[in-house]
Amino acid sequence: MQTMTININEKFTLPQLDTGFSLRPFISFLKKSLKNDSSLKDKLTAFLLEKLEQYPELEGDVPLENIEKYRDILELIFVSMSNVTEDETRLPWALGMPLRPLFVYGTTAFYNLMIDAKQHKLKKAVLADDDKMMKMRNLRIAYSFILERLYNFSPFHKNMIVHSFVDEETGLQRHLKINIDTRFIEVTPVGELPDLNSIAPPGQFDEEHGFEKLEKVLPLSLFKFRGMSVVTITDVTAHFAVETIKNSIVSHNMHSEEECYHDVTQSLKTLVQNKAIDFNVTPLFRINEKLVLPEVQELKSVLMSDDCQSPAARNAYVSFAEEYIRNPKPLIYKTISSKEAKLYPFLNSCTRSGIQSFIVLPLYSNNKLAGILEIFTKEPGILDEKVLAMLEPAYPVLAQLVQLTIDHFNAAIDGVIKEKFTSLQPAVQWKFNEAAWRYLEQIENTGKGKIETIGFEDVYPLYGAIDIRNSTIERNKAQVSDLQSQFAILLETLQAVKKYYNLALTDEMIYKCKKWKNTLDDSLTPHSEVKLTDFLEKEAVSFLKHFKLTHPGSAAIVEKYFAAIEESKGIVWENRRQLEESMQSVNMAVNNYLDMMKDELQQSYPCYFERFRTDGVEYDIYIGQSIAPNKPFDTLYLKNLRLWQISSMAAIAKITHEMLPRLSKPLQTTQLIFIHSNTIDISFRNDERRFDAEGGYNIRYQVIKKRIDKVHIADTNERLTQPGKIALVYFSRRDAEEYISHIQYLQEQGILLDDLEFLDLEELQGVAGLKALRVGVNLDYMHVENA
Repeated sequence: MQTMTININEKFTLPQLDTGFSLRPFISFLKKSLKNDSSLKDKLTAFLLEKLEQYPELEGDVPLENIEKYRDILELIFVSMSNVTEDETRLPWALGMPLRPLFVYGTTAFYNLMIDAKQHKLKKAVLADDDKMMKMRNLRIAYSFILERLYNFSPFHKNMIVHSFVDEETGLQRHLKINIDTRFIEVTPVGELPDLNSIAPPGQFDEEHGFEKLEKVLPLSLFKFRGMSVVTITDVTAHFAVETIKNSIVSHNMHSEEECYHDVTQSLKTLVQNKAIDFNVTPLFRINEKLVLPEVQELKSVLMSDDCQSPAARNAYVSFAEEYIRNPKPLIYKTISSKEAKLYPFLNSCTRSGIQSFIVLPLYSNNKLAGILEIFTKEPGILDEKVLAMLEPAYPVLAQLVQLTIDHFNAAIDGVIKEKFTSLQPAVQWKFNEAAWRYLEQIENTGKGKIETIGFEDVYPLYGAIDIRNSTIERNKAQVSDLQSQFAILLETLQAVKKYYNLALTDEMIYKCKKWKNTLDDSLTPHSEVKLTDFLEKEAVSFLKHFKLTHPGSAAIVEKYFAAIEESKGIVWENRRQLEESMQSVNMAVNNYLDMMKDELQQSYPCYFERFRTDGVEYDIYIGQSIAPNKPFDTLYLKNLRLWQISSMAAIAKITHEMLPRLSKPLQTTQLIFIHSNTIDISFRNDERRFDAEGGYNIRYQVIKKRIDKVHIADTNERLTQPGKIALVYFSRRDAEEYISHIQYLQEQGILLDDLEFLDLEELQGVAGLKALRVGVNLDYMHVENA
């Protein structure tokens, strides 16, 4: 312990501050805490008071030059305030003047922190150089104290300061938390206590700018401060270093990857307080669970120090990383011997770079290896367990950082896929991942890239369509009904307008309205539809708006019409809205069922399942070895899928039938399957963001698919597809045999009716010889199950 008077930042001391060092507040505190019981704490308090009573002058202002005289008393105060086992050479602690950076007694650790032992003067690091900031800080402390003690303000100033500086020895940032205990300071007014409301009315005072205002109306010279400040200093460098890494994560998108990792490396140096120790934080990027090296020019690793872009350096790193992924554990080489360098190729790279010590640590995110932390130095003997212990608080944050970088990489891959392809299913995602990665590599290497064609060979296609029966006819009926209603309201409105707007133009509008209303019963040609729309949306609306503008007092006459034609809730859209709502309900029910079932399908064997929205719902399914090259394919999976196709159509027919009573416009569905027993090749069409058949023969499959939805039975006007039935189109009986077997099974289960038909179909454009199966669905079956 030492009695040495030092004044830190003397130039920032508030000149009008009347302060004095006194133990009176401390003695008062002890007397109040004395309980006169037999506790050990009470005995110690009584002992301390007894010692203090020997120096009554300590209750007055103590001259600083006499402080040495009271060394024993001050040491007793230290012992009473600290842990008995506390080492004063390691705890920065001091007693000082009230509200001033002037210290008179402290621990050896405190003075070592403040004073340069060689030059015997204050260290530059402890001196602040921001005049305005220091003045504001001192004002805030002084006035906060006055307001809390004399005016009963709630505490709003924390008696804690964080001092950041560059350590002169290490050249690295340090952060010290200075805690000021003000319990043993008293403030008293020199004269009568001023009325704060009269000099600083409520609303004019705020913490941000109020202290400068208070300095003018309530000068510090009106008060005097007596007692002692107790200061404890804690090194919080580790906390701030970790917080800096966290901030780097938060601002990751605002800075380049290289800048972010540079800041993190500097924070790690700060954490261990040694510039000679270097770090590399390396994420492990994977494509389809294979290690890849994106943005190689920015990859930092000791193992690639020779030439990070050379194939040899890349291969060396990949070889090491893949081995490390298989067996991730800390690798610690405090001193790299020549024997170890020969035994392990990656250490040979270290010795060539002059590295003396090397440590590799795994970084885990969600219990999965996400990255590698390399710690190395060219100075021997400084990497040890103590350094690893100092780094411990940073491990979780570093893992978070590498995971975020991996997430950004994955997002870039997904971005290419979504921009160049479409939203993909897991069954084919792997191939698009590889294509996206090769595309990004091309951009990295040449500045431009070209997306390769994605395709799958020899896959079995399955096609199904659930269509809303007579949707076009229903839509036309709804439109005509709504237009009849619209023209009736328009005619009524125009006749009312005529009373106020007796122009020849009004009569002409009424004539046109009646004429158009009478033509609605006839079929409208596309040309007449355009003219009708032009009359309603332009001519009639313009006329009524002009009337509303020139006759504001009679605007209510036309408001009824404008309210009626509002698409979201107007009466002239009622039939079309009800139809659209019913169609949406049916399609949603079908889509929900298919979404539920397609996940089940993937469990047996991966397949590509894609839906298309028409007036109903269509889907394509592709299955085959090329879609899942790592899983052996067998036609059993295909048979299972074909059985599911029929049973799911039966389930959908039953679901939509049961919805009829709940629909605003009753709508029925038809179910259609196209049987194609041969494999085809498919490729992804970037323009349409979907898979399509490849090659002349395969394209014929797509053509037939698009033409069979409204096909008729040969020599009749009867449509093949009918509500409550499943239609299956095929070319040869051999193609249909398997489906017939599945149908018979489902008939025995009671899911399908015993009414299977074998039908010939009409010749379509470029397509002849089509045949069909048609079977009824048991709509009363209680438990339609997925076969």
